[in-house]
Amino acid sequence: MMDPPTLEFFGATTFRLRAEGITIFHDTWLEKPAMMKRHIELEDVQEVDYILISHAHFDHLPGADRLALKTGATVIANCEAINLLRRAGVPESQLLPVAGGERVPIFTRAIREQAVAGTCDVLHGPPGSPVRPHPKLASFAIHVWPSLHCLMPGSDMKEMPPVFDTGKVYSGSATEFDCTVDITNNMTWGLLRLHEIIPADKMDDKLRAVVEFMKDRKRNVMSGCDGGQLMFNVVIGDRALLFNSHLGAYEGIMRMVDPRPQVVVLGIAGRANHNGRPFEGSAAQFAVKELQWLQEPTKVIWCLHDESPLPPFEVDTIPAAQLVKQETKVEVVELPYAEPYVIF
Repeated sequence: MMDPPTLEFFGATTFRLRAEGITIFHDTWLEKPAMMKRHIELEDVQEVDYILISHAHFDHLPGADRLALKTGATVIANCEAINLLRRAGVPESQLLPVAGGERVPIFTRAIREQAVAGTCDVLHGPPGSPVRPHPKLASFAIHVWPSLHCLMPGSDMKEMPPVFDTGKVYSGSATEFDCTVDITNNMTWGLLRLHEIIPADKMDDKLRAVVEFMKDRKRNVMSGCDGGQLMFNVVIGDRALLFNSHLGAYEGIMRMVDPRPQVVVLGIAGRANHNGRPFEGSAAQFAVKELQWLQEPTKVIWCLHDESPLPPFEVDTIPAAQLVKQETKVEVVELPYAEPYVIF
């Protein structure tokens, strides 16, 4: 009999899911800038079957190339991330580009090896295409959905508070066009160019470590463009675990996700992005709406709420937890670092 599915948290949006003898990473930001806590070393990860990448930013994608090359894992990600991984040397047979709307069968390593060896049923594709096992051999499935990156309450780092308050209500916008174009612009022309913008003698040790991390683009594969935020519904038998790792969503999609997840991982940092527009309200209020759109899962697990290398350096989740308790029947689960948690 298989062990029950477990989830481990390694900071930010990086999780390890083990289910049905299969190991899946959601994001791969394990090797972080100096002075940040690491909860597992990338070199200590020996087995990965699949890697899900939420988007291509610096705190989500780095490490995916090295883990894929080391373990043979299949990477499921948007095209921005896939192109970066391709250039980093990950074989085409391990890359699965998605945009949202896909349903992906998930196989054990043994089944995938049998497909390559020609000893199990396969799906036949064009000559030269990677061999795929027949879906009837799948252990479970992952449904991919489009989602949205959060927005930020200020225009640059100077306006960011040291601690983000999930109870703070935001209203209005700087212009009628406030959206993730601003995130891409600030990432590309700001964060990834800090070494050009801030004189070295004006940096403290923590910022200097961040700058060095950003500069090493060969080791740390990333983009200033998210490439399209993705949401993953991991469907295991008659139960499901949903990852929506940023504080943003298309309401219509959240309302129609099927099957409904029993457990959901939600990003809880930033200003909420509702259908591509700044949300009028707090992060806590948006999280409650997400849970209600999903018809109130049994449990919610926060992510992107712990240590950050840049301000806000952490997130106060207490207001969000209190509002969820007040407005819903959903249990808020605080995962410790690097400890398997039985999710169902």
